[in-house]
Amino acid sequence: MNKIIYAILVLFALQQNIQSQTVEPSAAINKNTLQIEIESTYSIQKETSEKITTWSLPNTLFRYGLFNGFELQLNIPIIKEKVWENDHLVQSLNKLDDLQVGFSADLWKEKKLLPEASIMVRAILPSDKMFKLENAGKMISLNLSNKISKKLSFNYNIGYAEEIDNSSYFYIVNISYLTTSKLHVFIENFGDMHHEKIMSHNLNIGGGYDISDKLIIDISVNNGINQNLFTVGCRVTWIINTKKN
Repeated sequence: MNKIIYAILVLFALQQNIQSQTVEPSAAINKNTLQIEIESTYSIQKETSEKITTWSLPNTLFRYGLFNGFELQLNIPIIKEKVWENDHLVQSLNKLDDLQVGFSADLWKEKKLLPEASIMVRAILPSDKMFKLENAGKMISLNLSNKISKKLSFNYNIGYAEEIDNSSYFYIVNISYLTTSKLHVFIENFGDMHHEKIMSHNLNIGGGYDISDKLIIDISVNNGINQNLFTVGCRVTWIINTKKN
């Protein structure tokens, strides 16, 4: 296990497009807990005569609480993509997208105006070529949260992602409200800036329901503010205690 952690750190040290539907948490999951997040999204993006439809089939994120305040992460995205030009299909593919492997570590707890904070680091491993360390990318995010009241929280991420031919800065700002002990709703704004291009902004609205203390379902709808993009998604979160009492 120590070798796995060391390999993740080496990948990040040697190498300095993120897509996120909802904000990343500001604290790691509990020790000996395995959390599986299975997310499927369908998006339509249009630009002049081109239309791109993307469907994740699905995107699966594994989180494991290795220590108190420290979790390992593995993200496995499978996507189906179609490209249309003047209403004619010109490309269709199914593929395993770039893998992400990394960790999240707690930094400090919330204290008055000081937000709760964690840092998340992931190596981005290309799946469409022979693996080499020089082809690996990286993503780092500072995840923050302020609890405004028992039901209302303000959550936000600031980060940077880099791959061989692409790099971007990104932000996610989220306000979440507990309507009942099992039902929550949220509104979220997120965006990114690639190289020197104009920052893209997106508005995401959704909610979720705790079917049990181990199974949660979330549904959201996203619309581009300054781009022609629409996304609808559903995520199922399954929480497993790997160490029996």
